[in-house]
Amino acid sequence: MVIDSQAGLGSAISPIPSDGVLLHIGVHKTGTTAIQAALADAREPLAAHGVRYPGKLQAQHRAALAVLGRPWGWNTRGGGVLDREHFDRLAKRTAQAPGRVVISSEFFCEAPEDTAVEVVRDLRGRSNRPVQVVVTLRNLGKLLPSSWQQYLKYGLTTPYDKWLEDVFATPGSSHMTPTFWKRHDHGDVVRRWSRAVGPENLSVLILEDVPRDFVFRSFAQYLGVPEEILTGRMDLTSNRSMTAAEAEVLVRLNKRVKKSMQWGDYVRLVRRGVALGMVEGREPADTEVKLFTPQWALDAAQQAGDRSANAIVESGVTVLGNVDALRVGLASGEQPRETDSLPIDAAVQALFSVIQASGESPTSRELAGRLVRQTKKDGIRSLLRKNSE
Repeated sequence: MVIDSQAGLGSAISPIPSDGVLLHIGVHKTGTTAIQAALADAREPLAAHGVRYPGKLQAQHRAALAVLGRPWGWNTRGGGVLDREHFDRLAKRTAQAPGRVVISSEFFCEAPEDTAVEVVRDLRGRSNRPVQVVVTLRNLGKLLPSSWQQYLKYGLTTPYDKWLEDVFATPGSSHMTPTFWKRHDHGDVVRRWSRAVGPENLSVLILEDVPRDFVFRSFAQYLGVPEEILTGRMDLTSNRSMTAAEAEVLVRLNKRVKKSMQWGDYVRLVRRGVALGMVEGREPADTEVKLFTPQWALDAAQQAGDRSANAIVESGVTVLGNVDALRVGLASGEQPRETDSLPIDAAVQALFSVIQASGESPTSRELAGRLVRQTKKDGIRSLLRKNSE
């Protein structure tokens, strides 16, 4: 195992073999969207340097979900398990592609060991292409607010504090969000995939106390391309979390619309409309209240992070960055006041995004109109009121 201190992060990473596959498996909420957006936007210059990023979408999520047999969306209302063909097609393209191939989806990190073995085997193909797995990690305590918000975008209606109680009631399992510990038992993720690919073929990038461009430079070095191809595309997405008020709107909106919507309409109007619209369409003021994580949850996260750091050290994989950053405990600070209002510009942005999204189909327009009328009738403030439930 190689552990680079922060001072050594500027050292060059050896490129994967010229016919190798770089498989980035996340984990979730570690800047995965940003690196995927950069890779997708750079498909043409990457190809000019002999590197393929398969497909036309931003990431290879469909292939990952398909091989996991994991449903996307609400099974009974428009969601379902994706056909295995999505992964088989990716494996076939990878086998036929000349030069290096890079694949990225954080859903791969949820794979049990036997599925991880299968993924590595199929990506290697008959020609036995070398596969290098990359895992990006952050301190678990820092991931808690953004992880809960990610589940909100799937329709979760549970407040943050109740969700935390469920997650840490029995570490390793969660009734409300069963995938959480598959993603965020970081030591177990590394163990599973190191057994599948071999510890010598797995690298962990610790994204704490490092320059913002560290992950982009690292990927460029793995792929043997000029760093500016990726570092020049660092700002294609917004990575900010929702404020407490924005998140509360989504919780209460989910409670009102989830039972009456199909998954496809929810994705367009709520997930991409309200949630994404609020985050990417505005920059909150410094005075807006952020989510508060209680100290007991941060202490539980520290214990989990300490166990993960020990497992990673014992696994013998390559670590870039400071693995001890995963052990660091965070302080919650003073609990902020509760908020019962949303800034007008956030409400306007949310409604504007819904109206924009509704143009995709008559059904969506009808649903969006109903949502906008209901919001105007009740007021955004009523969505935030505790006694409105």
